[in-house]
Amino acid sequence: MVEFIKHYGTVYVTAFFCVMEILAKGMLSHTYKRLIQAASDMGRSDHRLMKMLRMKFDTCYQLKIGVTDVDVFVEKYLQHYRFLGLRLRTWESFGNLCMLLSMISGLGGAVSAMALGLDRNLVFVSLFGGVFANGLILVFDCLFEIPNKRRILRVDMLDFLENVYKPRLENETFHAQMVEQYQREYFEDSTEHTDKVVSLPARDPLKQKEPTIEFTEEEEEVILDVIREYMG
Repeated sequence: MVEFIKHYGTVYVTAFFCVMEILAKGMLSHTYKRLIQAASDMGRSDHRLMKMLRMKFDTCYQLKIGVTDVDVFVEKYLQHYRFLGLRLRTWESFGNLCMLLSMISGLGGAVSAMALGLDRNLVFVSLFGGVFANGLILVFDCLFEIPNKRRILRVDMLDFLENVYKPRLENETFHAQMVEQYQREYFEDSTEHTDKVVSLPARDPLKQKEPTIEFTEEEEEVILDVIREYMG
């Protein structure tokens, strides 16, 4: 142990944990950046999480269940989203653990060298290495802005689901007659409004011919999952 400290082993350990923390938070920051880009155009995004959320949300309304608390709905899937097999919160906790170990190894190396009566330069290098490593970690944490990116992601997803998708599905599912009347008044007799407003198709099985419904394996899995959740 003494030889390990004499050869600046604690400095290398501190540097190792510092690099691991920066890499973990860097990957997490990049993942959040990709998710934010996908959530900014959530209605057309091909990202796996965004497609799953849209499908689950849509299925809830097709089954006449609806979604009462959109905030909880979004948070649930964010908490369960995995990157390289680990949840996003796990990656963040891993980075924080590396920062703590870096701090402990730097301070512990300096205290151990002092207690063993080793050269003062060794004590100074160990202490300085710990301070420098953790200062570097704090700088990168400020650059990565992981908590802020998490908030932006949630706001973007909630904005689309709560303010765009939910009203559309509620109108198409529970107020189909009102939507059809709205279309007749503003679209059929007025060519002036046609280029300005997007037509919303009505979902009224009593007023439409029943089409042959075919589902992909992914859609069937989503529907069964929603039914299982609803039935408890």
